[in-house]
Amino acid sequence: MIQENIQKYNARVEELYQQLPVACAEAKLVDDDVQECRIEKDDSVPLAIANLVVEEDWEVMAEAKDDDPDGSERGSSISGDADAKELQRRHKQRQEQRRLGNLASTALTEALTQDEQLCQKVGEDDSNPSNALKEEVKDVSNAYLEAAQLYLESLKVMESSAKDNNLAAGRSNNLVAVKNRVEEVLDRVEQLKAGKLVSSNNNDKKSLTKEEIEVLKISSRIGTKTFMPFVDSDVNARAFTTLGEQEYEDPDGLLKLSDSQKRHFHKWARPSEIAQRQRKHACMYHTISPYTIKQTLVTDCSFIASLCIAASYERRFRKRLVTAIIYPQNKKGTPLYNECGKYVVKLWLNGVARRVIIDDRLPVDRNYNLICSHTTNNTHLELWVSLLEKAFLKLTGAMSYAFPGSNSGIDLYSLTGWIPERLYFGDGKTGKSRGMEEHETPPERIFQRLNSAFSFGDCLTTASVSEQIGEAEAESVGLVTQHAYGILDVKEVSSGRFIFMKNPWSSKGWKGRFSPHDGNWAEKIGRELGYDYEKARTCADTGLFWICWDDFKKYFTSVHLNWNPALFKYKYTTHGYWDKNAGPNNDKFCVDENPQYILIPSEESIQRKATFYILLTRHVDLNEQRGNESNDFLTTFVYNNNGRRVIYPHENVVVNGIFSSNPHVLIRLDASNRQKVLNLILRQYKKQRSITYSLSVYCTSNFSFGTLQDKGVNKFKLTGGWNPSGGTSGRSGMFFQNPQYRVEVSGNKPIEMSATLKTNPQLSVNLSFVKGGKRVDYITKDNEVVSSGDYRGAVAAARGKLQPGVYTMIASTWNAGETVQFVINFEGALKIAEIKQEKDMMPHSYTWAGRWTHETGVGCANYGRYAENMRIEFEVGSAGEIFGRLGVVGSRSRGIAINASVFEMRDGMLDSRASSVGKTCGLVGSSNEGIYKNASGGVTFHLRVKPNARYACVVSTFEPETGVDFVLDLHSNVKLASVVGGLKKVK
Repeated sequence: MIQENIQKYNARVEELYQQLPVACAEAKLVDDDVQECRIEKDDSVPLAIANLVVEEDWEVMAEAKDDDPDGSERGSSISGDADAKELQRRHKQRQEQRRLGNLASTALTEALTQDEQLCQKVGEDDSNPSNALKEEVKDVSNAYLEAAQLYLESLKVMESSAKDNNLAAGRSNNLVAVKNRVEEVLDRVEQLKAGKLVSSNNNDKKSLTKEEIEVLKISSRIGTKTFMPFVDSDVNARAFTTLGEQEYEDPDGLLKLSDSQKRHFHKWARPSEIAQRQRKHACMYHTISPYTIKQTLVTDCSFIASLCIAASYERRFRKRLVTAIIYPQNKKGTPLYNECGKYVVKLWLNGVARRVIIDDRLPVDRNYNLICSHTTNNTHLELWVSLLEKAFLKLTGAMSYAFPGSNSGIDLYSLTGWIPERLYFGDGKTGKSRGMEEHETPPERIFQRLNSAFSFGDCLTTASVSEQIGEAEAESVGLVTQHAYGILDVKEVSSGRFIFMKNPWSSKGWKGRFSPHDGNWAEKIGRELGYDYEKARTCADTGLFWICWDDFKKYFTSVHLNWNPALFKYKYTTHGYWDKNAGPNNDKFCVDENPQYILIPSEESIQRKATFYILLTRHVDLNEQRGNESNDFLTTFVYNNNGRRVIYPHENVVVNGIFSSNPHVLIRLDASNRQKVLNLILRQYKKQRSITYSLSVYCTSNFSFGTLQDKGVNKFKLTGGWNPSGGTSGRSGMFFQNPQYRVEVSGNKPIEMSATLKTNPQLSVNLSFVKGGKRVDYITKDNEVVSSGDYRGAVAAARGKLQPGVYTMIASTWNAGETVQFVINFEGALKIAEIKQEKDMMPHSYTWAGRWTHETGVGCANYGRYAENMRIEFEVGSAGEIFGRLGVVGSRSRGIAINASVFEMRDGMLDSRASSVGKTCGLVGSSNEGIYKNASGGVTFHLRVKPNARYACVVSTFEPETGVDFVLDLHSNVKLASVVGGLKKVK
């Protein structure tokens, strides 16, 4: 089977050669045993490049022919060295792995395409398929089986290679990925055999909600232009005809020219006129190739680099990519040259494919040479590059060739809709030991992913030159700072690691090591890379070059990967609106009002440890499309919170997203048995404005996904404040000052409730529920029912179950004395009422401050001198109520037990036998029923007084104390007249 595939592949290579334009009429491969190929002449591409298109290097070709088993004709320096032979054998292994991987990927893509077409025909009703449909089902099954066979053959080579290399981590991951893919393919075959014609991959075919439709309407407006979502029915044949013989003119007008174009501009011309002047044949395309694309006077290097890579994929795998987005098309999906001059281009923007309508008027100079990007075909005026560029620049909203620049990951997404990911080089790139930044990836991991992507053909890759490289240094090595380059190939050979790249200018290639004129080239390296550097030295600079991995790491700051969404059988996309006023501007402390979603991996995905790709796309506006930097920094975090709304941003985090102003932010997540219900939360750094967005989840296995729906009822909000705050229970004697509320749970069943307090980020706060429904002076473990836990900055969330009954809710701060407002958001069937402080319920308030000394702090009655303790005497004229509170001031409060007792004085005297307990000696009332209590929370008493009576309030410590300050507050509904002790009225 493998030998048949080799023959099939070699036949495809010959076909590719027939299509490739090169500098000379004849080209010869490095291996002299391979016959000559006659190739169409094109002066724009050097002969040396012809060899690069062939996926096999000389070793793989030699394996098929086996004409020179000892390798003597191909490199005598290798054949005599045992180590070199082993390297050569392993290199052949890797080349075989890549070849089979390419074939398998192409076959699977074709099978998926056929399957999708089949599903569209069948619809939801697949109960009684026709005979013709059964034949199509059989064809799809066979296509899947062919792909599975190729993957299995690739797997054998990979396992052998992994065994030789002791199963390196990167190769191990690839083995798992290939095995999973084979299982998925065979699962689908079984579904088809069982008569399940409609694929279960229909979770992205859901109907849009009204809210999502509004979001897409908003994001369709770019400046004054509206770009509606792409619909197949909009590109039927009638859409491209015009009345009479009149050629179509875009009602939105012509694009503005860049300053460079203006210096050469002659007129806007139609393709028919340009072709006539250039003596060429006008067509949509003659050959799709990255080597013929040329960027001219337009500053859209990232887009042209992206176009080169997309064209390279289409050429390599023979699957329509760039040609699939240009309309009109014939029944086979081939884009057509429209003499009426009207075209529709399907481009992706703001989460969905968009319809961009253009005409074919293009700018030319006086010699009718195009001054926009174009191809270098000498016999055909190909329109595909120029039209795609024109549509892309129109989609920016600026309607101008003066493109401010983007990055190739964004532009590749716009061209293909493929999933964008950006990798930044981490520590080890330059050898400096600065440590790895959170957003960076180790260079070794980047190479593994690049190599894997090229092995299976599921990824489009580009790279950007670091802006930190100085202009002089960049010029010396032939690079352009902050410029995008296409990556056309990645190879790891016995001589090292190499990247094959293209400058979209089709000029100014690499001048460093392994450039055509560099002395590092050797015959062995050239053979391994399939590159004739001797012939390349005689050709013009076309911007195509090999660069070694070490130099690539040095000069390129990041790599853009765009993944084929067809890799993922299951996908779900939702579109949302994030109001600026929903939650705080900075979600550092709280994320409960952020958009939250639930992701539930299936058992299958957990067993396979399937990888989820989660893409957040922030919708852009005209300002950003024109090149202005965005101040919106967004990302997605993943939490393991069992589906409950996440409040605290730093708890139960599974994946930390990286905040980025890039419109696309991708995170990856491997399914795990420990994380069966996940929360996806959008986060924003210093929220600036309201935004719209799209969130897409991709996976090879099934999953459930949706917006988090709160189960709570009776959502309501309470506004309050500390004036001032009383601090922490057990730490502050003023805890009683904190706001307190009576909470009632009615009915006969417990309820789930949530209360979230939000306040100044500078404060650490707590929210607690205790039994009773009355004001409390402190909290104990015995009476606390639900709490937010440790004191936290800005936010305190108390969530739990409350039985029917009455409770007291206390909002407190860590430190006393804060005067700040707060808001509490509730969920649950609760009745809330404020419990006012005593001072707020009594019309008269008094205070007395003092200090216990050696003479006045003589301890409790046990010490025999109780009546000598500090006391205040007062008279009342009428009956009433008094509430008193005694507290210790200062740091000594924790270790002191105190008491306040009130005695009715007889004949104006306090009995020397008085005590805080018992009913003797005129005792009217005492704090804590006469028992001394730790002073940290203060002590209180509540009693009734008779009219025209005189009372003494004795304040004491359990043990004799000296130098301890105290404060006594009295609140009453009758006036008190101070007799002894300096009682001061405050209200």
